[in-house]
Amino acid sequence: MNLPLRHSITELVRVWDTNINPVQVIADDVKDYVAKHNRGQAPCTRLRNEVLAHAYAGIWGLPVLEAALLKVDPLHVGRHLSGTCQPAYFKHTCFATRFRKDSTEFNRFLDQANAYEGKRFVNRQDLLKIALFDIWLANDDRTGNHPNLLVTADGEGFTIRVMDHEGIFYGNNPERPLPHLTLEDSILTHPALRNLLGRNFKRNTNLVQQAVGNFYLWASACEQRTDEILSLLPADWRIDVATFRPLVQQRLFAQDRLRAVEHHFHELLQQC
Repeated sequence: MNLPLRHSITELVRVWDTNINPVQVIADDVKDYVAKHNRGQAPCTRLRNEVLAHAYAGIWGLPVLEAALLKVDPLHVGRHLSGTCQPAYFKHTCFATRFRKDSTEFNRFLDQANAYEGKRFVNRQDLLKIALFDIWLANDDRTGNHPNLLVTADGEGFTIRVMDHEGIFYGNNPERPLPHLTLEDSILTHPALRNLLGRNFKRNTNLVQQAVGNFYLWASACEQRTDEILSLLPADWRIDVATFRPLVQQRLFAQDRLRAVEHHFHELLQQC
């Protein structure tokens, strides 16, 4: 996994008005990034989750945005100083993804798209794989109402990209056994699935097989690379890897867990 270390070079461009108030930053490669911080608190477990899930998504073949670790100079807060943006928030390294001007939030894009544009989603079949990915990671923060997906305009068409994984392990609780997502916790309730995959997508055996057929191979590949991924975590996040790594093994890679995830995925499909 390529996760370079970048540094901010100018005053913040923007503070995003979302729950965690990430910031838009120009880094030393002269590219714009959206950087997530942990409000100056450590250990930075939610940023740890972002790195882990971003890497796992890439292993699964799910499109993501280019990522980096980013050190924001506290002096670059500048005129953006407020109750939601403090210099102290940047004493720890941020997790950042490239800001793309051609990107649109999934819901907003669908509101503006016509039927022809909907057919130009080059990876629309990935929506079922994303649902399975979320069940496996117990990501209850990607739902029909809040999909946490971006659409980017690429040469061959529109690409759906996954983002925002700070709440994996069912609200960032790897210490506890992971419950299964309900249908309402899943992206399977999003109306776009019927529009993009067909009204009877749950009965499309080829489509379902594309989503689940390599599940065990993807999980195994993630398991093999977990140590490598965790080695990328910045020291200033103060993550106790020795404690966290066995929890990841138990929560995500136990054979009973994998079988239960696959079974639950099929159960939720039948409820659609």
